[in-house]
Amino acid sequence: MEELIIDISKKTLEELQKAKKLPYPLYYKETFNSIASDMQILEQLNPKLLCLQPNSISEDLIELTKMTLEEVQKKSSIIKTSSQEIIEEIDEVDAESLKASIIKFSAFLIKNIEELENKIKELESELDKAYKELLIDPLTKVYNRKALERDLLEILEKGKEKKLDLCIVMLDLDNFKLINDAYGHLVGDFVLIKFVQIIKSLLRESDKIYRYGGDEFVIIFNRASLGVVKKIVERLINKISKTKLKYKEHLISISVSAGITCHKKGDDVESLIKRADEALYEAKVTKNTFKVKL
Repeated sequence: MEELIIDISKKTLEELQKAKKLPYPLYYKETFNSIASDMQILEQLNPKLLCLQPNSISEDLIELTKMTLEEVQKKSSIIKTSSQEIIEEIDEVDAESLKASIIKFSAFLIKNIEELENKIKELESELDKAYKELLIDPLTKVYNRKALERDLLEILEKGKEKKLDLCIVMLDLDNFKLINDAYGHLVGDFVLIKFVQIIKSLLRESDKIYRYGGDEFVIIFNRASLGVVKKIVERLINKISKTKLKYKEHLISISVSAGITCHKKGDDVESLIKRADEALYEAKVTKNTFKVKL
């Protein structure tokens, strides 16, 4: 495994040199991950290595959670102690003094509760942000495979006993490996980013795109007929085929193949994705821009 990591590291430095970029941590991390992902070994590598963590909950957030919990426990203990002191004083003070003590304690209690609520809201906001980031592909900024499975499960739960107006499309950039080999992984990353931007520009607000892996993407068309989806996919394929991407001195042409399928009664996540993948494979083999498999 060490030899493999050394080999990827060498390739990373070569890619950075080819792209005329210095090996700053961010550039290095993205390129290292991209190469490891293309080799389909990213998940096998040690997740404790910083450069192998495209998505993770930061140590700062873990520390913030720990500190918030400690503060909640500490303030709860102070409130309990103060409450006990008030109770113990009830029999020993007159009505006016008791009233003053209760008012003072109430103000103290409200202040501490507000402080705790603010801390908890701050933590909830950070945790929500971190959770969303775990579902986002760090390169293209679209949803990732984990989010795809989560969203499909949620949609399919509603369609166990019926057919849904749901289509999914699997997209794959043609000859993407040749682009990586010719220009380097940084240029390949640039192509993926621009590719996603084109797709998003042609989708409806309700459609969602996910990076399934490498140069494969999946689009969920919920509440859409096959006819509507085919028209969108045709526009998308035509737009991409007419696009030339400029990266420094490079002018790069790209094309895409697509596989389309629609929900059938009894479908699960695996069966839907499998049919879309089979349709994509048929499109590649027959050299059609897209295929439909129902």
